[in-house]
Amino acid sequence: MSTATRSDRGSMALAMLVTLVGILVSAALVPVVVTQIGGTRAVSGRTQELQAAQAGLDMALGHLRGAIGTSGAGDLELLPPCTMKGSAGSGWSYQVTITYYKLGDDASEPEPQACPPIYVPVTATLSATGGRTTGSLAAGSPGTRTVEATYTFKTTNENITGGAMQLAAPAVNPLCMDAGPDASPVAGSRVKMQLCKAGGSSDQRFAYTSDLNIKLVGSETSDAQTGMCIEVPYPRQTGDAAVFQPCLGLAPKQQWSLNDTSNFASTRENQVYLGDFCLNLKSPGAAGSDIVLGGCGGGDNVRNFRPQTGVGAGMASAKVGQLVNYKQFSRCLDITGFNMNALYMIVWFCKQSPDGNVPSNQKWTIPAQLTTMVGAVPKPIRSPGSGYCLKSPGSIAAGMYVTMGACGAGTLTDPSLNWYVMGDTDNYTTSYRIMDSYGYCLTPTDLTVTSPDTHYDGTAKVKVAVCSKSELQKWNAPADLNEPLALTNTREK
Repeated sequence: MSTATRSDRGSMALAMLVTLVGILVSAALVPVVVTQIGGTRAVSGRTQELQAAQAGLDMALGHLRGAIGTSGAGDLELLPPCTMKGSAGSGWSYQVTITYYKLGDDASEPEPQACPPIYVPVTATLSATGGRTTGSLAAGSPGTRTVEATYTFKTTNENITGGAMQLAAPAVNPLCMDAGPDASPVAGSRVKMQLCKAGGSSDQRFAYTSDLNIKLVGSETSDAQTGMCIEVPYPRQTGDAAVFQPCLGLAPKQQWSLNDTSNFASTRENQVYLGDFCLNLKSPGAAGSDIVLGGCGGGDNVRNFRPQTGVGAGMASAKVGQLVNYKQFSRCLDITGFNMNALYMIVWFCKQSPDGNVPSNQKWTIPAQLTTMVGAVPKPIRSPGSGYCLKSPGSIAAGMYVTMGACGAGTLTDPSLNWYVMGDTDNYTTSYRIMDSYGYCLTPTDLTVTSPDTHYDGTAKVKVAVCSKSELQKWNAPADLNEPLALTNTREK
């Protein structure tokens, strides 16, 4: 029996073929691998550029947050410079450019200011470019990436942007309280009335604080860390001049209460009662006139003031029974002329008193704020002791206004006299609005539209409207309702 043997014939040729194919494939893959390596390096570089730019943003944010003086408040002089450079490590660097914005002259749109800033900024735009230390860090240069973001400064009271304290007359060439050209007037300098400047200006921008101070916005300095406020020292007599002094808060000599005739009435010394004087023009209707102590009552060109909506609501709040509109943040829900049969309610200048006992046509018994509509029951908003309640027209048709309606002391069955008063609902849209039983929300006239529907003195009439997230529909909301995030609008340029 014979045994067959395996032949090796052809093995060498097969090995040669496999080797050749391998060499050819390897040669074909070389440019692919080289391309992948180059692409990986490019991606890695782009990532490093972005990380360097982000490091620049983080550094600038730290400097902005750290601009705090010894009083614990922000210090204008400690704000970071408008251009900064730094290392992001391992051969990478960043360059940051900061543009500071101040409140515009019309108290609406911010506008850029010179560097270093000389006015309290409301926002800042940060532009950070990252790249290699050896290259150019100008935005748009090869081998760089740029990231932009907006920083919003948190002020003591976000919703008090400041505004003019204008006299009711004259209508042509109107007059406004004026602090003079200095950002912070010298202590003891006199308060004057000057021609109102178109769109407003920093020397005519005042805030009406919860301490009933009339404060010049942005007047904080190392010598007056709380700013400069209007004061008339004690003892007082007719003709005493109003002057600027460092703000003292709840100090009677610096407290001024807007009364029924829109005078700024004084506070008695060492008491929480209205005094016997009001702020007057020394020379009625005259530009350049000093503001002095005088009588109270009528006098459109002497002592009747019309504070703009941004000055603040003073002491007005739910605590003293008032309904403050958030958008028109110096105006409160008001029974027109104390007339329960008026054809419409208005949102009038918030009336004040150092003891919180405000006039009856702005005082309300307000139901407890609701935090949810689940199981909620609408309740009346009463004018205390009058037998009248706030009444919805139940319609959003033109000419349909909120009025007053007779109501008893108990639970009311008339849906037009019942309201849902919302507090913080954990939802911006539904928070702090007042909704009637028909699903409409309490809304004053929008004063920013062309030819608004207003009372004879230019204040807003009150209607109901389709509920929305409009600030016009928010009542007794905290002044810092719109608390800003640290950085917003972050994007690659």
